[in-house]
Amino acid sequence: MIPWGDRKGRMRLLLRIWAAVGMMVLVAGESLADSNGAGKPAPVRYVVVFDFSYRGKDEYGKKLADSIRLRLRRHNQFKVIDRFTTAELAPKKPVSLDTPVKEIIALLKDKYAAHIAILGIVEKTGSVVRAEVCCIDISKSAGKPVIWKKAFSDNTERARGIIARKIVESITGKPEWRPPEYGDEPEPKKFGKPLNINGGFDAGKIGWELGPDNVATFLIPDPRPGRRGKVLMINTDIERDAWLKYRRDIMLGKADPNHPPRIGTVANKYATVAGLEGVHYRSDWINASPGRRCWLVADMKGRSILGPISFFPKIFVKGFADFSALADGLSERSLAELHLTPDEFANLPAEKRKALIQADIKKHPERYRREVYRWYLACRNEENEWKHYAAPFPPRGGLPKNVQWLRIEIYAYWPPGKYYFDDVHLYYDPRNPTTLPVEKPRTPHYTPPEPSPLKKE
Repeated sequence: MIPWGDRKGRMRLLLRIWAAVGMMVLVAGESLADSNGAGKPAPVRYVVVFDFSYRGKDEYGKKLADSIRLRLRRHNQFKVIDRFTTAELAPKKPVSLDTPVKEIIALLKDKYAAHIAILGIVEKTGSVVRAEVCCIDISKSAGKPVIWKKAFSDNTERARGIIARKIVESITGKPEWRPPEYGDEPEPKKFGKPLNINGGFDAGKIGWELGPDNVATFLIPDPRPGRRGKVLMINTDIERDAWLKYRRDIMLGKADPNHPPRIGTVANKYATVAGLEGVHYRSDWINASPGRRCWLVADMKGRSILGPISFFPKIFVKGFADFSALADGLSERSLAELHLTPDEFANLPAEKRKALIQADIKKHPERYRREVYRWYLACRNEENEWKHYAAPFPPRGGLPKNVQWLRIEIYAYWPPGKYYFDDVHLYYDPRNPTTLPVEKPRTPHYTPPEPSPLKKE
């Protein structure tokens, strides 16, 4: 019988077994590397990433170490030891840039049975994040350890991710995959007919779900000199609770946007609609063509806050599918139209509930559409002046197969204030007039929403 003993005894025994196996992997890895020859896959190397030293209170060093672990796991040639095991096996004194190299090599061989150690320190000064990093690689035990030290910095809102990417690129010696970014692809000079109606707002509420509510959303004369027509103005500096009640009353037919209530701002700006939900202005439904690629263009004026935490208006394009096959209830709006409360509906016989649901699906099919895709056009605007924005979507490939309808949703929130939009148009990509293959999500184990009842095995 194996003498397991207490928890610490079991851990020590497991560590001895792990270390022994690890050393076998190290030696086998070298032999494999020597015999593989050119063009053969590199041997798997085990990596331990120690939490970075950090003087602040928000555990930024731990977060940066986690970002590095996540990125390294995407590479098949690395097996990354998780942070819980790393912490369990770490010495009492945290591993840092001051730890002697001999001690770190001993940890790699005797405790972690790993090939590579990553450690460092990170500092934040204002919006600038700077990391000093050390990499110790003992993959080839016959030779000396490969050690490098580098500094990385960034001052954008994505500093942690950018620095983690740069560190991993230094470890692998290759550039990381980067998703398409705004501005990578120039806007086409000519488009066809817009897929949406009245993107310039000159025809009033035509092409938009409800039109302006005249409290948070307005259609006003174009304020730009020498311009005619109308633009959409969104005001997020209004009292949240009163506005939400007004919007609900509109939905239930209890309020008329042509006779809106007076809703002003409040001293506590976090109690304005800007502080939580923000304001959406939604288009009518647009038939989607799965596999097609599109462009969204718009003009916008409104103040953004850019920095480590950024706030800026967005124009969403959301994809929807018919989920009526899964419907087992009625929306608040449908219940109100039937003069039923939720309790009254729940107490009806099952067959009666099903009949009401099917009748509502037939009368209001749009109420049973659910979001299955989302993308947005980022309208960053520190200067608070009119700017033009344009970007293609999906960033890779064509629209997913389960997208049946599209909807444009203009959105503004923080900081509280007024935002202006014009010429919001959705087009098919003129450079790709046919359908494109749908690119699979890079998120492991992702399953797209299923709008139909799952078949029982």
